[in-house]
Amino acid sequence: MPVAYRMAALVLAGAVAGGCGATSATAETSKAFQVSAVVANGCSVTTSGGASNWGSIDLGTVSGVTSGTVQASLLSNGTAGIQIDCTPGMTASVSADTGLNPTSGGVRQLVSGTSKVPYLLYANGSNTAWTTNAIALSFPVGTSHLSMPVVAKATLSGATKAGAYADTVRVTLSW
Repeated sequence: MPVAYRMAALVLAGAVAGGCGATSATAETSKAFQVSAVVANGCSVTTSGGASNWGSIDLGTVSGVTSGTVQASLLSNGTAGIQIDCTPGMTASVSADTGLNPTSGGVRQLVSGTSKVPYLLYANGSNTAWTTNAIALSFPVGTSHLSMPVVAKATLSGATKAGAYADTVRVTLSW
């Protein structure tokens, strides 16, 4: 048998053995798979000046002989308040510590060297000073963003030593 004839016979035999012949075989060519996900409750805060800074309150520049109360709002990225996003339908809470310089009674104080100026924080539109107690926040279905205003009010005695006064308050968002 010539070589070309043998090659053609082998090709034909291979095609028939491989299912390309006159008899057709059927095979299942599709299957399904499942795609799933679990969405967990969670929250995030839009930050200002790094992940550890949720904004700042600048009470401005005042005369050391001024007496009375000065106040200012917390700003974060040019927006008033702490900007919080949480999963719709959940609740969360926000608490604050007494700062780095509290009195023995827990009153927060701005400090410059050994000089101190007492101040209070007010949060979420309340007229009651924000202590270390948690403030409950609700994110009803359809709502995921909340802006929580925070206001500082400092009481000036009228004989305050000149200097740059500061305090740091740690705020915790829990859910």
